[in-house]
Amino acid sequence: MRIVTGYMGNDILPPLGLKATAITDTIWVVQGSNRGRSPFSNAVCVLDRTRMLMDTGCGHDIVATLRDEVSIDLVFLSHSHPDHTAGTWLFDGSTEVSVPGEGAESISSADRLALRFVGRELAQLWKDTYLPVTGYRDFTFSSQFGDRFEFSLGENRFIALHTPGHLKDHYCMWEPDRKILIGFDMDMSPFGPWYGNPESDIPLFKESIRMISALPVETYISSHARPMKGPHFVKRLAAYEATFGQRDRTVLDTLPEGVPMSLDGIVNRSPIYQVDYTLHPDKMLRFGETRMVEKHLLGLAETGFVEIDAQGRFRKPSRS
Repeated sequence: MRIVTGYMGNDILPPLGLKATAITDTIWVVQGSNRGRSPFSNAVCVLDRTRMLMDTGCGHDIVATLRDEVSIDLVFLSHSHPDHTAGTWLFDGSTEVSVPGEGAESISSADRLALRFVGRELAQLWKDTYLPVTGYRDFTFSSQFGDRFEFSLGENRFIALHTPGHLKDHYCMWEPDRKILIGFDMDMSPFGPWYGNPESDIPLFKESIRMISALPVETYISSHARPMKGPHFVKRLAAYEATFGQRDRTVLDTLPEGVPMSLDGIVNRSPIYQVDYTLHPDKMLRFGETRMVEKHLLGLAETGFVEIDAQGRFRKPSRS
């Protein structure tokens, strides 16, 4: 892999002033604003007979440059989070946009996304605080795809793999001939998996991780980090999955034995984010941690490590 400014493809084009990583002669990772970190993401641009852009959350200037200079034929959206879809409106009326069928009812509407992600009580706050920093606007899309749908672009073919857990509509893209896997928000970050929306699901996330672990990956691309080669990917994936168990233990350690605690009381101790909410009263941050802690507590209750009383409080079983 090499770092370049601009890009090369089937045509000789002037430099675009973009920081990009060449995976092959036709597959490029374009670094997003803020080095691809939230509230932005990296994009993948495939310069084949059909020119595809995967995700549009890299920043409006970058998206507009790709649109105007590359003549994108197809936009693929990996899932519904606005840091992956924010620039899609720039293609309205000019380019085919394909979205996951599992999220098609809301992916293009800020109002519906807000209700889906944070509920009615926090919907307006989410729109007021999160959408302006991403630049998301409502958009239109042309088509939907589902699990195992194949995008044939010319030299490259990508198979969409449904990998729920992070969101119900999260997808990876697999290029089987070159053994390239694009994992999007299965990002292998040191923080670990994020599952802070109501629909996020730990068991499904684990299943998705195990499914991609069975692929013979030689190059792994995620949305918020540098590409990595297969051996490093295998190590990072194991550490990424291990985070679930580590957080189970951390949440469990938050509970005093035999003393019931409310969900709010447990979140006040911030077992996952390790923040002081009295100093940082961020409602969006707290909402995400609450959903994640709740999922761990319910999972621990299913396995008998936690009890839930009639008031919905959580406690460790007393030792007899």
